[in-house]
Amino acid sequence: MDESPALGRIEQLVEEEERLWQAAGHGDISAEDHRRLEAIRSELDRCWDALRRRRAGAPDAGSGEVPDPPNEFEGVEQEPPHLQRGSPHED
Repeated sequence: MDESPALGRIEQLVEEEERLWQAAGHGDISAEDHRRLEAIRSELDRCWDALRRRRAGAPDAGSGEVPDPPNEFEGVEQEPPHLQRGSPHED
């Protein structure tokens, strides 16, 4: 798969983020710029996550398919051992 569009978007966001951080260093940043920095951070996180998934061969997060979490009780012995033996308080 071609990573160029994703990497290009990441580069754009990083450039904008650096510009805003430089402005913040000079005290020239507004509340709107602070909100934009937060939005950039979130979008960068999503972009990097999508790129890592793509490189790992995982399906896109937006595919709608969410894998089931591992279940430690699946398999040959489905009940935890303490329930199979009963309660120590039973006679």
